[in-house]
Amino acid sequence: GAFLLFDPESKKALLYGFNMPLLPAGKTYQLWAIVDRPISAGIFSTDHGQKSRLVIRRMPDIAQITKFAVSLEPEGGRPQPTGPVYLVGQL
Repeated sequence: GAFLLFDPESKKALLYGFNMPLLPAGKTYQLWAIVDRPISAGIFSTDHGQKSRLVIRRMPDIAQITKFAVSLEPEGGRPQPTGPVYLVGQL
């Protein structure tokens, strides 16, 4: 699971993931803000306690986002999702 905290004034957000499966070698998690299409909000990994943290310095316009998703992607991330989706959350 995960939760996202958002500060509308600064446009910053924090994603905190828990019980995330450990990443295979050469893979990363990527957070997507879904508007008309997925927009990358950042990449992140897990620690040994299966926790993840991602600070988003400038969130896309939250009023237009309908949901968020986390997918498994090759290291460095991708411009659009290509891997399996692990988490999805509606707004």
